Amino acid sequence: MEAGRFVLHDVRMLSEPSDFCRLWLFRHPEIDGDHAQRAVGDGPAELSRRGRSQVLRWLELAKTLGIAEVWSSPQPQCAGPARGLAELIEQEAHLDPRLRDQNMGRWQGREWSDVMRDEDGAVRTFFSEFGEATAPGGESLGAAVERMLLWWQERMKPSLGKSLVVVLPGTLLGGFAAAMLGMRLSRSVTLSLPMGGIGALDVFQNGSRVATWNVDALRE
Repeated sequence: MEAGRFVLHDVRMLSEPSDFCRLWLFRHPEIDGDHAQRAVGDGPAELSRRGRSQVLRWLELAKTLGIAEVWSSPQPQCAGPARGLAELIEQEAHLDPRLRDQNMGRWQGREWSDVMRDEDGAVRTFFSEFGEATAPGGESLGAAVERMLLWWQERMKPSLGKSLVVVLPGTLLGGFAAAMLGMRLSRSVTLSLPMGGIGALDVFQNGSRVATWNVDALRE
């Protein structure tokens, strides 16, 4: 702290991966107002003007991270920014369907206000049993996290000693981080990042730790 104010820890000061993998978890940038009011689920959304500015911020920050690979949900709000990050290291972004958000069934694409008006009881159950409950005809967050954990099981060994970027929707990002840290899925809301937010996990063979979380929260 300097002169009574907090100074953001410079992510460039983190130790380089050696006997672990660093997973940089990027929540997709801010989406436009119309989509922000809807149950997007594993569907597409357009970035807002601020979201496009966040991508430019990502590109500057990513130059300091020593990225080896870029992975992403195939949803365009994730895949577009991921491709920009991958261009920095002269690679293609890896788009894996297991990294898409949970499917929201018959709620998907609808405005939340309409869903709550028509199915208030089901919405209450969905949030009171967060992570385990499904939208009607949809998928639980737990099932979506299991998909991503299967992806990580494949990537873990070849990723040792590397830094990987993974661009994800917010609920899946929090759920995956919670699972990696041994937390109950219902507690994943405590790991929520704002749209455009960035966190990092250091993943060892016998566990994980938070390297940094929401790196822009205390920007000067």
